[in-house]
Amino acid sequence: MNLSFADTLYFKKENTLELILGLHRSYKSLQREIQICCELYDLTFNELIVILEIKKGFKKKIDIANKVFIKKQNLNLILSNLREKKILNLDNKNISITKNGEELIEKTTNRINEKIIKIFKKIDPKNMSGFINIIESL
Repeated sequence: MNLSFADTLYFKKENTLELILGLHRSYKSLQREIQICCELYDLTFNELIVILEIKKGFKKKIDIANKVFIKKQNLNLILSNLREKKILNLDNKNISITKNGEELIEKTTNRINEKIIKIFKKIDPKNMSGFINIIESL
């Protein structure tokens, strides 16, 4: 983690404890929100992660498998399930997200984004720079 002088100004012990507690609560809160989104849209967590990686631009199976640390055989099952759910199109080696998949990702990311914004609004601004650095290191 790269800290500038400005970032270290607020790293007193009580602020560090507040950051740790904030991260702990935030992580649980975001994890719960992701779980709710997966249940709402009939996805597994791995399916959601694979769709997000494809949305980011990874189109080859090997790149996706390396990025999300999934075995290739498991990735093939996930891609097959997503194709059956009409979220992905699989043409030879080309993977693309369907219109239905685009809508699903948009709804999911918007919902999770709202949760992240709520979490950040609760954080004391003087701790924000340190909090952002910690999140970036995760």
